[in-house]
Amino acid sequence: MADSTPKLENGDASYRRSRGSGIFVIPVAYLFAIMTSLALLLGWQAHQVMKQWNRPHNYFSEQAANQLIDFYVWSFVALAIWQVMRVFSLQGSHWKRDLSVHLGIAIVTAPIATLLYISGVMVTGLGKYDMSVKSRLLLNLRGEFGQNIIEYFTILAVLASVEYFRRHNEDQREKLQLQHALIESKLQTLRAQLNPHFLFNAMNSVSCLLHRDAGAADQMLSRVANLLRLTLARDDSREVALLEEVELAEEYLEIQKIRFGSRLKLEIDIADEVLEAHVPNMLLQPLVENACVHGVARIRGDCRLEIRAKAEGGSTVITLYNDGPPLRPDWKTNSGIGLRNTMERLTLLYGENSTLELANFREGVRLMVRIPLVGSRLVTKEYQQIVPANPAQPATIM
Repeated sequence: MADSTPKLENGDASYRRSRGSGIFVIPVAYLFAIMTSLALLLGWQAHQVMKQWNRPHNYFSEQAANQLIDFYVWSFVALAIWQVMRVFSLQGSHWKRDLSVHLGIAIVTAPIATLLYISGVMVTGLGKYDMSVKSRLLLNLRGEFGQNIIEYFTILAVLASVEYFRRHNEDQREKLQLQHALIESKLQTLRAQLNPHFLFNAMNSVSCLLHRDAGAADQMLSRVANLLRLTLARDDSREVALLEEVELAEEYLEIQKIRFGSRLKLEIDIADEVLEAHVPNMLLQPLVENACVHGVARIRGDCRLEIRAKAEGGSTVITLYNDGPPLRPDWKTNSGIGLRNTMERLTLLYGENSTLELANFREGVRLMVRIPLVGSRLVTKEYQQIVPANPAQPATIM
Protein backbone atom coordinates (compact mmCIF):
# COMPACT_ATOMS: atom_id res chain seq x y z
CA MET A 1 0.00 0.00 0.00
CA ALA A 2 1.48 3.34 -1.04
CA ASP A 3 2.22 6.02 1.53
CA SER A 4 -0.54 8.56 0.98
CA THR A 5 -0.14 10.79 4.04
CA PRO A 6 1.65 14.08 3.51
CA LYS A 7 4.93 14.57 5.30
CA LEU A 8 4.93 17.42 7.78
CA GLU A 9 8.23 18.83 8.88
CA ASN A 10 8.83 20.55 12.20
CA GLY A 11 12.55 20.82 12.66
CA ASP A 12 13.73 17.27 12.18
CA ALA A 13 10.37 15.76 13.15
CA SER A 14 8.18 14.13 10.55
CA TYR A 15 5.08 11.99 10.69
CA ARG A 16 4.33 9.30 8.17
CA ARG A 17 1.59 6.73 7.96
CA SER A 18 3.15 3.30 7.67
CA ARG A 19 1.39 0.00 7.42
CA GLY A 20 2.91 -2.90 9.27
CA SER A 21 3.95 -6.01 7.38
CA GLY A 22 1.73 -8.29 9.40
CA ILE A 23 -0.76 -8.80 12.16
CA PHE A 24 -0.38 -7.82 15.78
CA VAL A 25 2.72 -9.53 17.12
CA ILE A 26 1.55 -11.84 19.86
CA PRO A 27 4.49 -12.72 22.12
CA VAL A 28 4.96 -16.42 21.60
CA ALA A 29 5.92 -16.92 25.23
CA TYR A 30 2.63 -15.37 26.34
CA LEU A 31 0.70 -17.59 23.92
CA PHE A 32 2.24 -20.79 25.23
CA ALA A 33 1.95 -19.64 28.83
CA ILE A 34 -1.80 -19.10 28.37
CA MET A 35 -2.21 -22.41 26.56
CA THR A 36 -0.26 -24.21 29.29
CA SER A 37 -2.44 -22.72 32.02
CA LEU A 38 -5.65 -23.67 30.21
CA ALA A 39 -4.37 -27.19 29.55
CA LEU A 40 -3.46 -27.77 33.19
CA LEU A 41 -6.83 -26.41 34.31
CA LEU A 42 -8.77 -28.69 31.94
CA GLY A 43 -6.48 -31.60 32.83
CA TRP A 44 -7.29 -31.12 36.52
CA GLN A 45 -11.00 -30.89 35.67
CA ALA A 46 -10.87 -34.11 33.62
CA HIS A 47 -8.99 -35.85 36.43
CA GLN A 48 -11.69 -34.87 38.92
CA VAL A 49 -14.49 -36.07 36.63
CA MET A 50 -12.78 -39.43 36.06
CA LYS A 51 -12.19 -39.70 39.79
CA GLN A 52 -15.92 -39.40 40.46
CA TRP A 53 -16.58 -42.13 37.89
CA ASN A 54 -13.96 -44.36 39.54
CA ARG A 55 -12.15 -44.84 36.24
CA PRO A 56 -8.97 -46.93 36.50
CA HIS A 57 -5.54 -45.52 35.49
CA ASN A 58 -6.78 -42.00 36.25
CA TYR A 59 -3.69 -39.89 36.82
CA PHE A 60 -3.57 -36.12 36.77
CA SER A 61 -0.23 -36.21 34.97
CA GLU A 62 -1.75 -38.19 32.08
CA GLN A 63 -4.83 -35.96 31.85
CA ALA A 64 -2.65 -32.84 31.94
CA ALA A 65 -0.26 -34.26 29.33
CA ASN A 66 -3.19 -35.13 27.05
CA GLN A 67 -4.52 -31.57 27.26
CA LEU A 68 -1.07 -30.05 26.83
CA ILE A 69 -0.53 -31.97 23.59
CA ASP A 70 -3.89 -30.78 22.23
CA PHE A 71 -3.34 -27.15 23.26
CA TYR A 72 0.24 -27.04 21.98
CA VAL A 73 -0.90 -28.39 18.60
CA TRP A 74 -3.43 -25.57 18.34
CA SER A 75 -0.82 -23.09 19.51
CA PHE A 76 1.27 -23.92 16.47
CA VAL A 77 -1.86 -23.79 14.32
CA ALA A 78 -2.58 -20.31 15.72
CA LEU A 79 0.94 -19.20 14.79
CA ALA A 80 0.40 -20.58 11.28
CA ILE A 81 -2.93 -18.73 10.98
CA TRP A 82 -1.17 -15.57 12.13
CA GLN A 83 1.33 -15.93 9.28
CA VAL A 84 -1.42 -16.62 6.74
CA MET A 85 -3.23 -13.48 7.86
CA ARG A 86 -0.27 -11.41 6.68
CA VAL A 87 -1.67 -12.01 3.20
CA PHE A 88 -5.30 -12.89 3.85
CA SER A 89 -6.17 -10.59 6.73
CA LEU A 90 -9.97 -10.35 6.26
CA GLN A 91 -9.50 -6.57 6.25
CA GLY A 92 -10.55 -4.32 3.41
CA SER A 93 -12.60 -4.99 0.29
CA HIS A 94 -11.24 -8.52 -0.33
CA TRP A 95 -12.58 -10.04 2.87
CA LYS A 96 -14.83 -12.49 1.01
CA ARG A 97 -11.88 -13.86 -0.95
CA ASP A 98 -9.82 -14.07 2.25
CA LEU A 99 -12.65 -15.89 4.03
CA SER A 100 -12.87 -18.46 1.22
CA VAL A 101 -9.14 -19.04 1.40
CA HIS A 102 -9.32 -19.58 5.16
CA LEU A 103 -12.19 -22.03 4.70
CA GLY A 104 -10.01 -24.12 2.38
CA ILE A 105 -7.10 -23.94 4.79
CA ALA A 106 -9.38 -24.95 7.69
CA ILE A 107 -10.56 -28.05 5.80
CA VAL A 108 -6.95 -29.07 5.20
CA THR A 109 -5.83 -28.14 8.72
CA ALA A 110 -8.56 -30.16 10.51
CA PRO A 111 -7.12 -33.67 9.79
CA ILE A 112 -3.54 -32.38 10.11
CA ALA A 113 -4.27 -31.15 13.64
CA THR A 114 -5.71 -34.57 14.49
CA LEU A 115 -2.63 -36.34 13.08
CA LEU A 116 -0.32 -34.08 15.10
CA TYR A 117 -2.33 -34.75 18.24
CA ILE A 118 -2.30 -38.53 17.75
CA SER A 119 1.43 -38.39 17.02
CA GLY A 120 1.98 -36.70 20.36
CA VAL A 121 -0.21 -39.27 22.11
CA MET A 122 1.70 -42.12 20.45
CA VAL A 123 5.11 -40.71 21.40
CA THR A 124 4.12 -40.21 25.05
CA GLY A 125 2.22 -43.50 25.29
CA LEU A 126 -0.96 -41.87 26.61
CA GLY A 127 -4.25 -43.79 26.43
CA LYS A 128 -2.61 -47.14 25.77
CA TYR A 129 -4.99 -48.71 28.28
CA ASP A 130 -8.10 -47.55 26.39
CA MET A 131 -7.58 -48.35 22.68
CA SER A 132 -4.97 -48.79 20.03
CA VAL A 133 -3.37 -45.83 18.28
CA LYS A 134 -5.01 -46.83 14.97
CA SER A 135 -8.48 -47.01 16.50
CA ARG A 136 -7.98 -43.63 18.24
CA LEU A 137 -6.78 -42.07 14.98
CA LEU A 138 -9.82 -43.28 13.00
CA LEU A 139 -12.17 -42.21 15.78
CA ASN A 140 -10.68 -38.74 16.07
CA LEU A 141 -10.53 -38.15 12.32
CA ARG A 142 -14.26 -38.83 12.06
CA GLY A 143 -15.34 -37.17 15.28
CA GLU A 144 -13.12 -34.09 15.40
CA PHE A 145 -13.19 -32.94 11.77
CA GLY A 146 -16.02 -30.45 12.23
CA GLN A 147 -14.84 -29.49 15.69
CA ASN A 148 -11.36 -28.70 14.36
CA ILE A 149 -12.81 -26.46 11.65
CA ILE A 150 -14.77 -24.58 14.33
CA GLU A 151 -11.62 -24.23 16.44
CA TYR A 152 -9.74 -22.88 13.40
CA PHE A 153 -12.35 -20.18 12.79
CA THR A 154 -12.52 -19.38 16.50
CA ILE A 155 -8.80 -18.65 16.50
CA LEU A 156 -9.20 -16.76 13.23
CA ALA A 157 -11.97 -14.61 14.71
CA VAL A 158 -9.85 -13.77 17.78
CA LEU A 159 -6.84 -12.81 15.66
CA ALA A 160 -8.98 -10.81 13.23
CA SER A 161 -10.52 -8.91 16.17
CA VAL A 162 -7.09 -8.19 17.63
CA GLU A 163 -5.88 -6.98 14.22
CA TYR A 164 -8.94 -4.77 13.80
CA PHE A 165 -8.45 -3.08 17.16
CA ARG A 166 -4.70 -2.77 16.57
CA ARG A 167 -5.28 -0.99 13.28
CA HIS A 168 -8.01 1.14 14.79
CA ASN A 169 -5.70 2.24 17.61
CA GLU A 170 -2.90 2.83 15.13
CA ASP A 171 -5.19 5.00 12.99
CA GLN A 172 -6.22 7.00 16.05
CA ARG A 173 -2.61 7.41 17.12
CA GLU A 174 -1.58 8.53 13.63
CA LYS A 175 -4.47 11.00 13.49
CA LEU A 176 -3.33 12.46 16.81
CA GLN A 177 0.25 12.65 15.54
CA LEU A 178 -0.91 14.37 12.38
CA GLN A 179 -3.09 16.76 14.35
CA HIS A 180 -0.17 17.47 16.69
CA ALA A 181 2.11 18.15 13.72
CA LEU A 182 -0.41 20.50 12.13
CA ILE A 183 -0.87 22.39 15.40
CA GLU A 184 2.89 22.69 15.89
CA SER A 185 3.30 23.91 12.32
CA LYS A 186 0.54 26.47 12.81
CA LEU A 187 2.03 27.66 16.11
CA GLN A 188 5.44 28.04 14.50
CA THR A 189 3.90 30.05 11.67
CA LEU A 190 2.02 32.30 14.08
CA ARG A 191 5.08 32.89 16.21
CA ALA A 192 7.16 33.62 13.10
CA GLN A 193 4.73 36.43 12.28
CA LEU A 194 5.56 38.23 15.52
CA ASN A 195 9.24 38.95 14.88
CA PRO A 196 8.88 40.95 11.64
CA HIS A 197 5.76 42.63 13.02
CA PHE A 198 7.62 43.68 16.17
CA LEU A 199 10.69 44.74 14.19
CA PHE A 200 8.61 46.93 11.87
CA ASN A 201 6.92 48.70 14.80
CA ALA A 202 10.25 49.11 16.63
CA MET A 203 11.95 50.63 13.59
CA ASN A 204 8.98 52.95 13.20
CA SER A 205 9.51 54.13 16.80
CA VAL A 206 13.18 54.78 16.07
CA SER A 207 12.34 56.79 12.96
CA CYS A 208 9.95 58.96 14.98
CA LEU A 209 12.84 60.02 17.23
CA LEU A 210 15.63 60.15 14.68
CA HIS A 211 15.17 63.81 13.64
CA ARG A 212 13.85 65.00 17.00
CA ASP A 213 16.35 63.42 19.41
CA ALA A 214 19.25 61.59 17.80
CA GLY A 215 20.67 60.48 21.14
CA ALA A 216 17.39 58.93 22.24
CA ALA A 217 17.03 57.26 18.83
CA ASP A 218 20.50 55.75 19.17
CA GLN A 219 19.68 54.51 22.67
CA MET A 220 16.39 53.06 21.46
CA LEU A 221 18.10 51.31 18.54
CA SER A 222 20.51 49.67 20.97
CA ARG A 223 17.57 48.50 23.11
CA VAL A 224 15.77 47.18 20.03
CA ALA A 225 18.82 45.16 19.02
CA ASN A 226 19.09 43.71 22.52
CA LEU A 227 15.40 42.80 22.63
CA LEU A 228 15.58 41.22 19.19
CA ARG A 229 18.52 39.09 20.31
CA LEU A 230 16.59 37.95 23.36
CA THR A 231 13.58 37.10 21.21
CA LEU A 232 15.55 35.13 18.63
CA ALA A 233 17.54 33.32 21.32
CA ARG A 234 14.39 31.72 22.71
CA ASP A 235 13.77 28.09 21.90
CA ASP A 236 10.66 26.74 20.20
CA SER A 237 8.91 25.69 23.41
CA ARG A 238 5.16 26.06 23.36
CA GLU A 239 5.10 27.51 26.83
CA VAL A 240 7.49 29.34 29.15
CA ALA A 241 7.30 30.62 32.72
CA LEU A 242 5.32 33.82 33.14
CA LEU A 243 8.37 35.40 34.76
CA GLU A 244 10.29 35.04 31.48
CA GLU A 245 7.46 36.74 29.62
CA VAL A 246 7.41 39.59 32.12
CA GLU A 247 11.17 40.10 31.78
CA LEU A 248 10.87 40.23 27.99
CA ALA A 249 7.94 42.66 28.24
CA GLU A 250 10.01 44.88 30.55
CA GLU A 251 12.76 45.02 27.94
CA TYR A 252 10.23 46.18 25.40
CA LEU A 253 8.79 48.75 27.80
CA GLU A 254 12.26 50.21 28.35
CA ILE A 255 12.18 51.11 24.66
CA GLN A 256 8.76 52.70 25.04
CA LYS A 257 9.98 54.74 28.01
CA ILE A 258 12.60 56.29 25.74
CA ARG A 259 9.92 57.11 23.20
CA PHE A 260 7.16 58.40 25.48
CA GLY A 261 9.27 59.68 28.36
CA SER A 262 7.69 60.55 31.67
CA ARG A 263 4.13 60.52 30.39
CA LEU A 264 4.16 56.71 30.35
CA LYS A 265 3.09 55.63 33.85
CA LEU A 266 3.85 51.94 34.23
CA GLU A 267 2.80 49.46 36.91
CA ILE A 268 3.53 45.72 36.79
CA ASP A 269 1.96 43.62 39.54
CA ILE A 270 2.56 39.85 39.33
CA ALA A 271 1.39 37.58 42.16
CA ASP A 272 4.07 35.26 43.52
CA GLU A 273 2.04 32.11 42.91
CA VAL A 274 1.95 32.62 39.13
CA LEU A 275 5.57 33.62 38.51
CA GLU A 276 6.35 30.07 37.40
CA ALA A 277 2.98 29.43 35.76
CA HIS A 278 3.16 28.23 32.15
CA VAL A 279 2.04 30.70 29.52
CA PRO A 280 2.36 30.66 25.71
CA ASN A 281 5.76 31.66 24.40
CA MET A 282 5.74 35.34 23.31
CA LEU A 283 2.36 36.04 24.91
CA LEU A 284 2.95 39.34 26.71
CA GLN A 285 5.18 41.25 24.29
CA PRO A 286 2.64 41.58 21.43
CA LEU A 287 -0.11 42.47 23.92
CA VAL A 288 2.02 45.13 25.59
CA GLU A 289 3.01 46.40 22.15
CA ASN A 290 -0.67 46.54 21.19
CA ALA A 291 -1.45 48.58 24.33
CA CYS A 292 1.37 51.04 23.55
CA VAL A 293 0.53 51.45 19.87
CA HIS A 294 -3.25 51.74 20.26
CA GLY A 295 -3.32 53.29 23.73
CA VAL A 296 -0.33 55.31 24.88
CA ALA A 297 0.64 56.55 21.41
CA ARG A 298 -2.84 57.94 20.72
CA ILE A 299 -3.14 60.41 23.58
CA ARG A 300 -1.11 63.56 24.24
CA GLY A 301 -0.97 63.61 28.02
CA ASP A 302 0.02 61.07 30.63
CA CYS A 303 -1.15 57.49 30.03
CA ARG A 304 -1.23 54.71 32.58
CA LEU A 305 -0.31 51.13 31.62
CA GLU A 306 -0.97 48.37 34.12
CA ILE A 307 0.06 44.73 33.79
CA ARG A 308 -1.30 42.36 36.42
CA ALA A 309 -1.37 38.59 36.85
CA LYS A 310 -2.87 36.36 39.51
CA ALA A 311 -4.27 32.89 40.15
CA GLU A 312 -8.03 32.64 40.14
CA GLY A 313 -10.15 29.48 40.26
CA GLY A 314 -7.54 27.18 38.72
CA SER A 315 -6.64 29.71 36.03
CA THR A 316 -3.87 32.18 35.38
CA VAL A 317 -5.50 35.56 34.79
CA ILE A 318 -3.42 38.25 33.08
CA THR A 319 -4.83 41.75 32.62
CA LEU A 320 -3.46 44.74 30.74
CA TYR A 321 -5.08 48.12 31.26
CA ASN A 322 -4.36 51.47 29.64
CA ASP A 323 -6.35 54.67 29.92
CA GLY A 324 -6.04 55.45 26.25
CA PRO A 325 -8.85 55.88 23.68
CA PRO A 326 -11.88 53.59 23.89
CA LEU A 327 -12.27 50.61 21.60
CA ARG A 328 -13.74 50.98 18.17
CA PRO A 329 -16.98 49.03 17.63
CA ASP A 330 -15.40 46.96 14.85
CA TRP A 331 -12.25 45.96 16.75
CA LYS A 332 -13.00 42.23 16.46
CA THR A 333 -13.03 42.28 12.66
CA ASN A 334 -10.23 44.83 12.32
CA SER A 335 -7.79 43.73 15.02
CA GLY A 336 -4.07 43.91 14.31
CA ILE A 337 -1.60 41.08 13.81
CA GLY A 338 -0.52 40.91 17.47
CA LEU A 339 -4.01 40.55 18.92
CA ARG A 340 -5.30 38.24 16.19
CA ASN A 341 -2.16 36.11 16.44
CA THR A 342 -2.57 35.78 20.21
CA MET A 343 -6.21 34.72 19.94
CA GLU A 344 -5.36 32.03 17.39
CA ARG A 345 -2.51 30.65 19.48
CA LEU A 346 -4.65 30.52 22.62
CA THR A 347 -7.30 28.57 20.70
CA LEU A 348 -4.73 26.11 19.33
CA LEU A 349 -3.08 25.55 22.71
CA TYR A 350 -6.05 25.50 25.09
CA GLY A 351 -9.26 25.41 23.03
CA GLU A 352 -12.28 26.33 25.11
CA ASN A 353 -10.19 26.41 28.28
CA SER A 354 -8.87 29.87 27.43
CA THR A 355 -10.50 33.26 26.93
CA LEU A 356 -9.34 36.65 25.70
CA GLU A 357 -11.56 39.59 26.51
CA LEU A 358 -11.03 43.16 25.35
CA ALA A 359 -13.44 45.82 26.60
CA ASN A 360 -13.74 49.43 27.64
CA PHE A 361 -13.03 49.63 31.36
CA ARG A 362 -13.03 52.62 33.69
CA GLU A 363 -11.47 55.45 31.67
CA GLY A 364 -9.64 53.23 29.20
CA VAL A 365 -9.37 49.72 27.80
CA ARG A 366 -8.71 46.43 29.58
CA LEU A 367 -7.51 43.19 28.01
CA MET A 368 -7.94 40.03 30.07
CA VAL A 369 -6.42 36.64 29.25
CA ARG A 370 -7.48 33.54 31.17
CA ILE A 371 -5.63 30.23 30.68
CA PRO A 372 -5.32 27.02 32.74
CA LEU A 373 -3.01 27.35 35.72
CA VAL A 374 -0.15 24.90 35.09
CA GLY A 375 3.34 24.85 36.53
CA SER A 376 2.57 27.07 39.52
CA ARG A 377 3.55 26.05 43.01
CA LEU A 378 0.01 26.92 44.00
CA VAL A 379 -1.31 23.74 42.42
CA THR A 380 1.04 21.39 44.32
CA LYS A 381 0.50 19.86 47.74
CA GLU A 382 3.98 20.97 48.85
CA TYR A 383 3.05 24.59 48.21
CA GLN A 384 -0.23 24.24 50.07
CA GLN A 385 1.73 23.07 53.11
CA ILE A 386 4.18 26.00 53.11
CA VAL A 387 1.76 28.83 52.29
CA PRO A 388 1.29 30.91 55.49
CA ALA A 389 -2.14 31.58 56.92
CA ASN A 390 -1.94 35.23 55.89
CA PRO A 391 0.07 35.29 52.66
CA ALA A 392 1.87 38.45 51.75
CA GLN A 393 0.64 40.84 49.09
CA PRO A 394 1.59 40.02 45.49
CA ALA A 395 5.05 41.18 44.48
CA THR A 396 5.28 44.38 42.47
CA ILE A 397 7.86 44.38 39.70
CA MET A 398 8.88 47.76 38.45
